[in-house]
Amino acid sequence: MMNTKMAGMLVPVFALRSKNDLGIGDTLSLINCIDFCARHNITILQVLPINETGPDNSPYNALSSQALDPVLLAMTSDMVPGLTESMVLAEQESLPANFACETSVNYPIVKKLKLNLLKKAYVAFVGSKNKALKDFATFKKNQKKWLDSYCLYRSLLVLNNDNMVWTDWDNIYQEVTTARQARDSYVKAHGLTDDIYLGDDFWAYVQFVAYEQWLKVYNHASDKNIKLIGDLPFGVSRYSCDVWANKDLFDLEWSCGAPPETYFQGDEFVSKWGQNWGMPLYDWTKQARQKYAWWKNRVQGILKFFHGYRIDHVLGFYRVYSFPWLPQANNEFLELSLEEAKAKTGGKLPQFLPYSDEDETQAKLNEKQGVKILKKIIEFSGDAIIIAEDLGLVPDYVRPSLAKLGIAGFTIPQFERNEDYTYKDPDTYPEGNLATYGTHDHDPLALFYDNLVKWWHGSDGRVGWLEVQRLMQFLGWDINSPPVEFTIDLHQALLTRLFETRCQYAVLNISDIFGTRQRFNLPGSSNDSNWSQRLEMSLEDFENNDYYQNKINFLHNLILKTQRNGINAFSLQR
Repeated sequence: MMNTKMAGMLVPVFALRSKNDLGIGDTLSLINCIDFCARHNITILQVLPINETGPDNSPYNALSSQALDPVLLAMTSDMVPGLTESMVLAEQESLPANFACETSVNYPIVKKLKLNLLKKAYVAFVGSKNKALKDFATFKKNQKKWLDSYCLYRSLLVLNNDNMVWTDWDNIYQEVTTARQARDSYVKAHGLTDDIYLGDDFWAYVQFVAYEQWLKVYNHASDKNIKLIGDLPFGVSRYSCDVWANKDLFDLEWSCGAPPETYFQGDEFVSKWGQNWGMPLYDWTKQARQKYAWWKNRVQGILKFFHGYRIDHVLGFYRVYSFPWLPQANNEFLELSLEEAKAKTGGKLPQFLPYSDEDETQAKLNEKQGVKILKKIIEFSGDAIIIAEDLGLVPDYVRPSLAKLGIAGFTIPQFERNEDYTYKDPDTYPEGNLATYGTHDHDPLALFYDNLVKWWHGSDGRVGWLEVQRLMQFLGWDINSPPVEFTIDLHQALLTRLFETRCQYAVLNISDIFGTRQRFNLPGSSNDSNWSQRLEMSLEDFENNDYYQNKINFLHNLILKTQRNGINAFSLQR
């Protein structure tokens, strides 16, 4: 019997570096990352969503659930039909000095740069006899179901100064049925040219290029026996193409989010009210009437490029914490009491919908809904790996139901505690789960331990000391002699403990592989560093650096020692 345990790495594509990238990780950077994984026995490579983002650059607030992000495209002549090296060099001349060395993605510059290159490449492509023109025509025909509305929506963004809040557009543009004719009339009346206005065919071309590049990534991973794991966010942006074109499938009266909790308290509002994400709820009744066709298209869309996916916030399928106001009104409610908030909203308060889990009967109804929807998602997924992000305020029924469905959940040792707050024995972890020390939302291990030491030596030192002792106990170390800093020995012990667990998947954030303090998102905040941090160097440079080479070699050998280099775990047993 082949070994089915696997070791994995989580890395945002934007964070990667490669020799010829243009200020952001791209598909060629990810191909290099796949090769890195293959060299070091890593058989799972997990990334964040790759859909086109809006002005906040959050991959969880995309313009479309289907369209791929042009900012992640590699800009080379062999990857972009119509593009030439001279076009790239000409655009690069306008870049600031040391642009390639910046520690974070400069999205305004990068987006403008890549859009300009795609414009030039498109003009050259459609005016040529390129053999890919036939492939482009086939692509437009095969993807028509979502592509037509996306291209119209995307061109309307241009006419509205890139303001994706379509509720601000003229009424005639807010409905698909009237928007196309109105758009065409406006363009003709104002004599707009391609250098000002980008029509539907251009945006279809951008998606064609993106699809071709991501298929190359997928095929390269398959050839290297690496399982690419994508990310399927539970929600979609209120101002996305999906909601604009399919309003009847969403409940726009409410805004989904997460309740107040102890771990993520990014600001005062989050501490008091919770996280208000602004995304609309789903009208599950109408989704069911259409046999969940929108979800089927979404799931099968992601599986064109990935061997599996993580469902972000799987709890939302069971019940979702909902706000009766949009995020832009948060400050209006910050200082209000519950009664004052109710008076302002007509009696509504943030709550779980469709039901509260406090009542046993209603909790069972929530469970029934979640299971019904997830069964359909499993049906749409075929043999793909499905991993559910079941973190936060998790109802008692969620994890047992996921296990029955054969969907892997998350096991984060720091959150797995006994009644006395000691760490649970890893031998009790669910065998089919994914074990990790953190997602892109959590402190990397080095920062996690830094904060424990600060706690231990701070004003609440007794409690901090107990927490440090609990971690030492989890590692099998002397609880009375913990290190006062994040040492190499501690780093290696943490990785070893995780990889020795019985969980089928053990995945490390790339920051935890190298023992760095780089964090990619702070939930509940609008920090400029969110979704923009880049690795210090390329993965090849990490391999050639003596300090990091030792860390990579340790991981390489640890995977072999713990027999996590299996390649026969394409699907979970169901």
